[in-house]
Amino acid sequence: MDFLSLTFAVFFIISVICYYAVPKKLRWGVLLLSSLVFYVWSMPYLIGYLLFSAVTSYIYGKWAEKHKKHGNIVLALVILANLAVLLTVKFAPLAGISILSPMGISFYTLQVIAYCVDVYKGKTEAQSNFFKYLLFVSFFPQILQGPIPRYNQLKEQLFEEHTFDYKTVKFGFQLILWGMFLKMVIADRAAIFVNAVFPEYHLYEGTVLAVAAVLYSIQLYTDFLGCVCIAMGAAEVYGIKLQTNFERPYMAVSIKDFWRRWHISLSSWLRDYVYIPLGGNRKGKLRRYINLMLTFFVSGIWHGSGLQYIFWGLMQGGYQVAGEILQPIRKKVRNVLKIDENSGFYVLWQRVCTFVLITISWVIFRSANLRAGLSMLKKIVTDITPWVLFDGTLYEFGIEARSFMALILCIVLVMVVEHFQEKGNIREMLSQQHIIVRWSIYLGAIALVAVLGVYGPGYSATQFLYGQF
Repeated sequence: MDFLSLTFAVFFIISVICYYAVPKKLRWGVLLLSSLVFYVWSMPYLIGYLLFSAVTSYIYGKWAEKHKKHGNIVLALVILANLAVLLTVKFAPLAGISILSPMGISFYTLQVIAYCVDVYKGKTEAQSNFFKYLLFVSFFPQILQGPIPRYNQLKEQLFEEHTFDYKTVKFGFQLILWGMFLKMVIADRAAIFVNAVFPEYHLYEGTVLAVAAVLYSIQLYTDFLGCVCIAMGAAEVYGIKLQTNFERPYMAVSIKDFWRRWHISLSSWLRDYVYIPLGGNRKGKLRRYINLMLTFFVSGIWHGSGLQYIFWGLMQGGYQVAGEILQPIRKKVRNVLKIDENSGFYVLWQRVCTFVLITISWVIFRSANLRAGLSMLKKIVTDITPWVLFDGTLYEFGIEARSFMALILCIVLVMVVEHFQEKGNIREMLSQQHIIVRWSIYLGAIALVAVLGVYGPGYSATQFLYGQF
C-alpha cells in the first residue's frame, strides 16, 4: 500500500473517520491499528523485522531504567543486533543473496537506536506501555521515508487527546496535495528523461548528460520532498506535526548550509549519534575533519551497499573540509575585489556553485556503479555540445516538447513557491486570502495533478526513490 495508490486513499479516509469518531482516549489505539494494517497490507511477510526492532529496543528501555551497571555493554549489543539486521538486508545482494527489504527498515532502525541511546543517557524516560511504544516505531505516515523522529518529539503528540480542528486538517490536506504535485507532475516526468539517459550515458553527448544530471537533482528532491509532504500532511490530519525534513536545500549558499536543509532528520541523527560521539569539533581542526569524513562515510553506507554510495558520502565530507580550509582565502578574495557577501548577486553565485557541486555528487549517487558515474562526469566536461539544447534532441528521450516545457514551468513554479517560503509561512499567507483565491489555487493544483501527472501502462506512480534506502 503506497501513498499514491487508490487503496491508500480509501484506507486513509476510513482511518481518519474512525480516529475522530472514537473517544479521545482511544485515538492512539486507532493510530496503532492503522499503522499495523498499513504495514501488514504492504509487506505481510516482513513485519517480523519491525517487531524485532520494537521488541528488542522496548525490552532494553525497560531494563536500562533499573540496571545502570553494564548498561553500555547491553546497549551496544542491542544496537549491534539491529544494525546486523539492517546491514544484512543492505549488503546481502553483494554476496548474491536475495533478501526482500522491509519497508522503512533504514528509518525505524535509526529511530530505535536513537531511543535506546537517549534512554541510556537519561534524555528520555522509557515507555512502559509496549503498544504505545510500538505506535512510535510503526507510525505509518513516517515509516516509509521519514522523517526520522525522536521519542521526545512524538511521545506527547501520539498519545494526547487530539480534538478535531478544521484548520489543522485543512493544512494537512494542502500538504498532501502539494506532495502529489511534486511527485507526480515534476519528479515522475523528470524520471522519464533521467531513466532513458543514465543507463546508456555512453551513447549521448555531454550536454545531454548535463541536462540529465540537473533533472536528476530536481527529480530526487521533488520525489523525496513529495513523499515527506504527503507523510507530514497525513500526520497533520490526525493533529500530529512531524519534524520538518527539508528547508529549501537548493537555496543553500554552501555545502554545509545544504546539509542543514536536506534530510534534516537524518543529518541531525548523524550529528547526535555519530559525529558528536566521535568527538565532534572538541578535539581540534584535524580531528574535526576526520570526524566529518567518518560521519559522511556512515551516511554513504546507510544509503547503499555500492562503492558509489561510499564515494558519494566521502565527497560530501570532502566538500565541507575543503570549504572550511578555503574559507580564509575566499574572504581575502572578497576583500580585494570589494564584494559584499550579502549582495543579491553574490548570494546567487553561491547558490549556483552549491547546486553544481551537489549535482556532481548526485551523478555518482544515481549511476549504476562508481566507474559509470566518473565516466559520465568526464563526458559532461569533455563533450560539450550546447546546440542539443535547441535542435530538438532533448525531446527524443520520452518527453515531447510540450511536456518538457510543462516540466520546466512547474520547476519554475516550485522555485517561486520556495522563494516565498524563505520569507514566511506560505500556508498562513494563503489562508488569509479570499475564499475565491484559495479555492482557485486548490482546484488549479488538483487540475495540474490530474492533467499533468504521469500515468500510463508500465508506469508506477507509487514507487518513491528513497523507499529503497
